[in-house]
Amino acid sequence: MFGSWRSRRKKLFIFTGLFLLVVFLSFKLYPYIFPEPNCFDQEQNGDEEDIDCGGSCAAICHDNILPLEIRFSRFIETEENLFDLMALVQNPNSDKNLEGSILDYTFSIYDKAGALVHKIPATTLMPIGQTFPIIMQNVPVNFEGSGNAVSRISLDIENFNRPWVRVDEVFKNNFFFVEDYIFEREKNNISQLNVSLKNITRATFKDVPVRVLLSDERGNVIAVNETLIKDIAPEATAELSFTWRIPLEIENPEVTIYPIVTPDTYIR
Repeated sequence: MFGSWRSRRKKLFIFTGLFLLVVFLSFKLYPYIFPEPNCFDQEQNGDEEDIDCGGSCAAICHDNILPLEIRFSRFIETEENLFDLMALVQNPNSDKNLEGSILDYTFSIYDKAGALVHKIPATTLMPIGQTFPIIMQNVPVNFEGSGNAVSRISLDIENFNRPWVRVDEVFKNNFFFVEDYIFEREKNNISQLNVSLKNITRATFKDVPVRVLLSDERGNVIAVNETLIKDIAPEATAELSFTWRIPLEIENPEVTIYPIVTPDTYIR
C-alpha cells in the first residue's frame, strides 16, 4: 500500500513537471510557431490591404499609387552632335514617394530615320506631389546610316514598381522663393544666369538639386541647367550661378527654377 502511494506520487510529480515544461515551452515557442502578423512576412494578414502593404504597414500598395505623367520631353543641341536632354514630369502623389525618393529612368534618342541611336539610363531625385524636370546634359551622339540628325527623344520610367512609402504631405509645399535673378546672354563669350534663392522656412536643407529651364515667348525650352545647394540655413539666401559655354540666342528668356526637396534633403 505504502509502495503503491509512493509510486503514484512519483508519477504525479513527473506528470506535473512534464506539464509545466510543456506549458513553458509552448509559451516560449508560440511566437515562433504562430508569429504575429507583420509587414515583412510575405503574407497578407493583419490590417494589410495586400501582401505586406497598406493598413499599418509603411509600404504603399501599388494600386494606391498614381502614375507619373510625362508632360513633354525635348532635346537641345548645344554644340555639334552634343545634346542636353530634358523631360517635364508630374508626380501627383502628395503623401507617398518611392523609397529613398530615387527614380530610375532612361532617355532614348532616335534619329531622323526613326532608328534608336542611344539609350542612357540614370537616376534622379523625385520631389513629392510636384512637377519637376529631369535633365541630362552634354550627351554626345554619333550617327550611323541615313538618319544623321536627332528627330526625337523619349523618357521611360524604370523602377515604378519598387517600394513606395508614406511621407509627410508637407513635402508637396514650396520651401524656396526666387528673390531675384539676372540673365546675361553674353558675358565673356558665355551666357550666365545668377539666381538669389531664399529658404522661406525655419528648417535647414542639404544637398538640394536646383534645376532651371529657360524658355522662349512660345514656351519652348531652349536651355537647361542644374546646380546643387550643399547646405542652407533657415531663412537664408543661396546665391546660385548657371552658365552655358556659348551665348544663347534669346535675350530675355522666361526663367523657371525647380528646387528638388525630398525627405532626405530636409533637416528639421
